[in-house]
Amino acid sequence: MADRRDDPGKFFVGNLSWETDNESLWNYFSKFGPLSDAVVIMDRETGRSRGFGFVTFRDPRNLDVVFHHQQQHEIDGRQVSAKPCNNR
Repeated sequence: MADRRDDPGKFFVGNLSWETDNESLWNYFSKFGPLSDAVVIMDRETGRSRGFGFVTFRDPRNLDVVFHHQQQHEIDGRQVSAKPCNNR
């Protein structure tokens, strides 16, 4: 997986509901700007969500809106956390 230097518009989304899928993650964050990717990380053995995912904006400047202008986010009835990706 590429680190944040390779995807400057990429961020982590945690505390996802078990019902949240790629489409609902995409639909929620696309209101802040065009996305290039939105993925919920799944457990390989069970096929269930691991409760977190990653979203990538085409324009990294959209991160400012997600992190600073609207700090609380709710997807599928659950308060989620959006944080910058850590460099590996």
